[in-house]
Amino acid sequence: MLVPRSFQPLAREQSTYMGVTVVGGVVNQFAQALVQMSHCKFLGHANYTIAKDTVGRFGGIFSTVTSTNWSGISPGLNKTSKYYSFMYGSTPISEWIGVIFQYVATNSSSGNSPAITFRIKNTSGTVLSKAVKFSFPAHLQMFNDGDLDRPATATTGATFYNPPSGTSGTDDPRPLYIPLSNRGEMLLFEVEVEDCDLVSVSFFDLYQPEVTP
Repeated sequence: MLVPRSFQPLAREQSTYMGVTVVGGVVNQFAQALVQMSHCKFLGHANYTIAKDTVGRFGGIFSTVTSTNWSGISPGLNKTSKYYSFMYGSTPISEWIGVIFQYVATNSSSGNSPAITFRIKNTSGTVLSKAVKFSFPAHLQMFNDGDLDRPATATTGATFYNPPSGTSGTDDPRPLYIPLSNRGEMLLFEVEVEDCDLVSVSFFDLYQPEVTP
């Protein structure tokens, strides 16, 4: 059967009744709609927002920050190094995963070398492919304390690359790669944050029109 390219709606409710056999045009409508759905690409997507302390820079109970004014953050609050782990349900056709994230990086303390590294692991903690690293000043921005009124944004982009070899070391920002044997599994995205802090992150499958389910 040829796959129809135009939208194929299911049969009208008035044409079908519980326990009643249908024939003819109604069967054809169901067949056309179902064959089209069998060739749909159901892509993975996950969004995470990281909760933050909203106490004002002087720490008093009356100086609580009630808006998203990042200039109210206590000096040095974003100068941290930590790890985050985010779960991601991949699909059988998941291969390249794009990332868009928001972060805060200011020069309010020593160091001033913000970096954010993304790794893909299975639920046992085994690294599955080479990590990608965002660093300052090539990929991340840094602001004077008090000048930042909103988090900065960065992304891996959506360009396809040759699959990376090995699992050690890091590459410059690119979409993350899921090996064939791990597609369709529950995965962990480990994010290593250095000298800055993560605000939100979105992971999403990149659409590949030449790949069929």
